[in-house]
Amino acid sequence: MDLTIRGWLDEAKRCIAALDAELIAVCNFAPNGRDRSWLVAHGESKVAGESLSRANQMMEKRRKGMPLAYVLGYREFYGRKFMVNRHVLIPRPETETLVDLIKELELPRRPQFLEIGTGSGCIAITLALEFPQAYVMATDISVTALDMAYENDVLHEGRVEFMQSNLLRDLVIDPHAAEFDVLVANLPYVNPEWNWLDRRTLDFEPKTALYAKGEGGISMYRRLFREIMMKRKVDGILKVKYIVIEADPCQHEALRKCAEEFGLLVVKTRGFGLVLV
Repeated sequence: MDLTIRGWLDEAKRCIAALDAELIAVCNFAPNGRDRSWLVAHGESKVAGESLSRANQMMEKRRKGMPLAYVLGYREFYGRKFMVNRHVLIPRPETETLVDLIKELELPRRPQFLEIGTGSGCIAITLALEFPQAYVMATDISVTALDMAYENDVLHEGRVEFMQSNLLRDLVIDPHAAEFDVLVANLPYVNPEWNWLDRRTLDFEPKTALYAKGEGGISMYRRLFREIMMKRKVDGILKVKYIVIEADPCQHEALRKCAEEFGLLVVKTRGFGLVLV
């Protein structure tokens, strides 16, 4: 008996969540640009060959616990699709708060943004699109992450300049033009000792982009604050008006105290986001 889309969905929904099954079906059986509503009108369409094989493989990966974003190869962020693979973190809704906070700041008509640890590029590219006249530079220590970010930038025509750097250490910028309105960073901050972590899902993501050992998970931000102040005071080649970062709310008080050690002040928090000056 020939297998229909409805038949495949019935079988898949016995193994994985219904929504996940439908998204996999759309990805493999529907024309580009269609959504789940297409499946209802075409439930009796036959499926076979490469598309069926690919759908079955994706369904099995999801059944074994692989996050849906990695299965599909994309995740939505701020209303746009960003490609992802296992070399970058999956964009999360709480990270969208960083963009919201930046949009509320007093910025010039042509703001300059610097993102540290860009991963998939979703923050930097979103800023380039939300601020069409902005200049955006984004860095990451991982070459494979930068490859993914560059692909997303091409996809969205975000006009971001990418550079490989270990935090600020390898950053090469014109000392006469090193004035950024916002430095934004979503660095590793997950404390591996937290007992509420969903390791079955997190184990699929790159550990170096997720976990920070020491100081309850804020050690990478301490490094960043130190390097910002060195670039400001010692090298004298980096000026930043605002710093916007992400961390778990349980870390915000520790981050506030850490920032004060380097002459920085937390002026606003919302959700997972913090704004410092």
